[in-house]
Amino acid sequence: MSKKHKHHNDELVEKETKEQEVAENSEEDKVSEEEKVSEVEQKLEQALRAYAACENDKKIIEKQKTQAIEYAAEKFAKDLLPVADTLELAIKNIKEKDNGSVKEMLEGIELTLKKMMDTFKNYGIEPVEHKEFDPNLHQAIQQIPSEEHKNGEIVEVYQKGYKLKDRLIRPSMVTICKN
Repeated sequence: MSKKHKHHNDELVEKETKEQEVAENSEEDKVSEEEKVSEVEQKLEQALRAYAACENDKKIIEKQKTQAIEYAAEKFAKDLLPVADTLELAIKNIKEKDNGSVKEMLEGIELTLKKMMDTFKNYGIEPVEHKEFDPNLHQAIQQIPSEEHKNGEIVEVYQKGYKLKDRLIRPSMVTICKN
């Protein structure tokens, strides 16, 4: 082999080696870029999940805050319920005695009770309805036979129950029919 030819072969081998190195570097760069892109995508996904978790926490806190505000009057309502009970009992006793001299007192008590019930209503406090017995709203304290009522139906209400919006403050105490 001549020097010239050998030199040319060496140049070709060197050129091929360089091209192989460039190709290998290019493949490594591609793999490295893909790894970097994958890593960035993972970090972006983690960031999006963290953001979603924060948004959910914010919604939960806002809901709890709203409920705390809506039901802030619950203690107030519980404290006034005995007053309403006493007024209702006074009205019942006065009506049963049918005393003419007490008529003016009865009207005053009725007006006081009406005003208090209007105030309750303004705060979202309303009496429990007594159409049918509901263990979620009523507390059966006695069962009696009655021909005028169906089995399980409310016969008498001893003490009214009250709700604050959709939350039960106190169940109604009732007698139910058991035939």
